[in-house]
Amino acid sequence: MNQMDYKQVFERLYRAGFSVPEINRLYRFRRNYRECEMDQPPVDRRRLEFVRWLVATGRLTDHIP
Repeated sequence: MNQMDYKQVFERLYRAGFSVPEINRLYRFRRNYRECEMDQPPVDRRRLEFVRWLVATGRLTDHIP
């Protein structure tokens, strides 16, 4: 994420109600996640992509009815 992207994301998260420390934690989490993700073999990466698709399409959520 370049500096401009970070500023835009920061502003959106701040307007959405996240505090500055929360935004910084999310940024660090995302950076660390990406670094760890690159170490995974292709099969695990495909599984992650599938799970992301499930979440993006609403078929998988952490909401408990």
